[in-house]
Amino acid sequence: MKIAWVEQAPTRAREREAPSRDAVDRTAWSRPERARDLWRLPPALREALSRSHTPGLDGLRMVAVSLVVFYHFGFQGVPGGHGVLGFFVLSGFLITWLLLKEQERFGSISLRLFYLRRVLRIVPAFLCFWLLWTAALLLSGKHIVWGQAVSALVYVSNYYHAILGDPDTGFSHTWSLGIEEQFYLLWPLSLIALWRRPERAPAILAAAIGAVWVYRAVLQFVVGAGQQYFYAAFDTRADHLLAGCLLAVLLHGGRLPWLWERLCTPWMSLVVGALLATSVWMSTVGGFVYRDVVGFAIEPVLVAAVLAQAMALHESAPWRWLNWPWVRYLGVLSYSIYLYQQVVIGPVKRILAPAPPLVQLVVTLGVLLLVAAASYHLVERPFLRLKERIGSRKGSPSEKTGQKGARVCAAS
Repeated sequence: MKIAWVEQAPTRAREREAPSRDAVDRTAWSRPERARDLWRLPPALREALSRSHTPGLDGLRMVAVSLVVFYHFGFQGVPGGHGVLGFFVLSGFLITWLLLKEQERFGSISLRLFYLRRVLRIVPAFLCFWLLWTAALLLSGKHIVWGQAVSALVYVSNYYHAILGDPDTGFSHTWSLGIEEQFYLLWPLSLIALWRRPERAPAILAAAIGAVWVYRAVLQFVVGAGQQYFYAAFDTRADHLLAGCLLAVLLHGGRLPWLWERLCTPWMSLVVGALLATSVWMSTVGGFVYRDVVGFAIEPVLVAAVLAQAMALHESAPWRWLNWPWVRYLGVLSYSIYLYQQVVIGPVKRILAPAPPLVQLVVTLGVLLLVAAASYHLVERPFLRLKERIGSRKGSPSEKTGQKGARVCAAS
């Protein structure tokens, strides 16, 4: 299905006439001024956004998935949940940026091709994981919580956890995949509707983010919803994805150039990092009330600022490491790492229980990377090539292989 604003083809005489207001509105995506919008941004940020593979983002994926892995290994001081939050903001930004570039180039967004690309990017690796882990549980005689397993298979385990709680199994981490898939389902349609008046899009997105803040406060102080609902439900985490969407809309339109000029400096990156670290620390000492009402509101905004800084400052010393080849490769593997970390860490640690903790950590990471690399090269890559071959419009700015715009938790 392709959504576009189509008007009757003009004759040659009408083509020479001044366009009507409707014609201008309908072609607002592709008018020449749109191509100059990026020139309002700081040069370094503009250059990064003009690349086919945006610098810094794969490195941030590596950081996000590392937080999850080290937390599940047993380092309780590592904010693993904030790694997932980072993936949400990344997904919102990348998906929106790709959709805006497609609309800018073609004047429309192909929903059919978008959903096809998402299926080819996300489902094969996850389905392989689900079948392997389910088979392993059956063959070993372990108990399977079928309600959770089936809800994971159809990408609604986030609401299974939100309502029934997490039984803490190898499917527990699939809650974030559910949030990502629900976002992929709803956002393209929402963006198409939103962009009928593109000049209002930033204000509407900001209002939607603020509405989720108010909604969480009502759930906390009036309804008394359980902590697991705040953490796992799509409706309580939607603003994390929308923060990335808003970032993409602002940058695509070259809006607020004064903000990016001041924000994307080495000193401001230290300030943003300090604010983010402080809020993460407050989430550990302030309990769920701070995390769910305050932390969940300000941290996605700070992470969106980090994304802009990572792109703009990718050649500066404090950020250059995000683009080292091995860091980028781990970012490319992050989807498979996220899929298998929940089921690899526990068994390897039990086998190596007599060994020193450092040996356990090194071996566990090694096994996890081998499994993730096998998943990526044997399962993900063939479908990524298929996605590039049949899931792109001719000449469209499609995602590059290995870039995970909609994957979960990495899931871009």
